Amino acid sequence: MAPGVNTMSMTTPVLPAPDTRLYHLSHTDLDGYGAQYMLRAAGFRARYHNADYRDIPQALDGILNRIHAEGEAATLLITDLNLTVDQADGLARRVASMKVPVQLQLLDHHATGAQAAEKHDWYHLDVERCATVLAFEAAAPHMDEATRARFERRAHFVDVGDRWLKDSADFRRALYLIALVMDEDHLAPPLTDLKRAYRFHLLDGFFERMEAGASLEELERGLYDLRKSFLKGRVEKRLFNEAEIPLNDKFHALSAQVLAAEDMPMLTIDGYRVGVFYNWPHEVWRGVIMELMENQNRMDMAISVRGNGRLSLRANPGVDVGQLSARYFEGGGHPGAAGGSLKETRLRDLPHALRCIQAQVEAVNKAG
Repeated sequence: MAPGVNTMSMTTPVLPAPDTRLYHLSHTDLDGYGAQYMLRAAGFRARYHNADYRDIPQALDGILNRIHAEGEAATLLITDLNLTVDQADGLARRVASMKVPVQLQLLDHHATGAQAAEKHDWYHLDVERCATVLAFEAAAPHMDEATRARFERRAHFVDVGDRWLKDSADFRRALYLIALVMDEDHLAPPLTDLKRAYRFHLLDGFFERMEAGASLEELERGLYDLRKSFLKGRVEKRLFNEAEIPLNDKFHALSAQVLAAEDMPMLTIDGYRVGVFYNWPHEVWRGVIMELMENQNRMDMAISVRGNGRLSLRANPGVDVGQLSARYFEGGGHPGAAGGSLKETRLRDLPHALRCIQAQVEAVNKAG
């Protein structure tokens, strides 16, 4: 659909008023974030969540538990995630059994959702438009005319890349935007709201520069300044302006500044304060723990745990993680940096990793 088409004539269901309590679950790619970007433009005060396909059941369960706990009627919108028939049936049963009224709406474009869409009237499937376009159409009646025109163009730009429309003149630019939004942001994984805000920031900056006439090369050259501008007002002015600190380290410092205690649970091993981190990108983990240990003194050592039970350990001076890893984790290394492993090689999540580390330490100590 070209810009200028009357979106009001589309069959996409229109969302309730922006002041409605709305939970929005979407995918973790450009189209998923793009759908949420459209709702933000329409002024929705939505509570945003993102999930990959394997995480759909857990994400839905968490949202519905939250709605139940708060006890207020709500709308649950799902975009860019197709549900299996069993998932859709289970969701419908769960919502029907709740004492709190919940209105369901799913907007998707994946043909694999056809069977579920046939069974449930809240499941809107349209294979001709990506989820960002569908979300725009659902929110467009709540936008003023200027906003509607601007975000219609942006929605269809996302559609070019998401549906691989190679004949479009915007195809190469759209692919660049996909990579930009999906690139590692160097923020700590638990900071989902901040990471989403960063992606919205990138979308705003990319579209504003492109609409002002910037070439793709100019957009790429300006990426550093665009990324850095996200930190303005979020980190200390001294850190923001320090030319000898790499930009990624400034993102790490921001993460360390805002991480909650529950995002980095602590254990005590041989009297040392040990922070445990599960499945973090290595460079992000390294940068964040340097700030936490060296500058904030919040822990003596840190352990990075992978799903396969492999460990990386780092420590402040005075703590020998090489010896500690050799004693407890069948590993070794330097005093400040070491590797190791757990006997359990199929870890499910952070709580499971914590239990396994604690159990392995206790078993060694018990054996003497």
